[in-house]
Amino acid sequence: ESCGQCTPCRVGCEKAVKLMQADHWDQPLLEELCQAMGDASICGLGQAAPNPIRLTIKHFPDEV
Repeated sequence: ESCGQCTPCRVGCEKAVKLMQADHWDQPLLEELCQAMGDASICGLGQAAPNPIRLTIKHFPDEV
């Protein structure tokens, strides 16, 4: 759960969930979102939240 202090984490997590609910992931958009969250989030939660998405795209690119 995000504390809501910084926009990249607060909005980025919600946006990532919506993007992942699609039948096929928009990988370039998700990768861009993950990069923005990692670079601009204040705390470790926001910086680490995109890691599962990145790893899923990296290890299972044909399944997302």
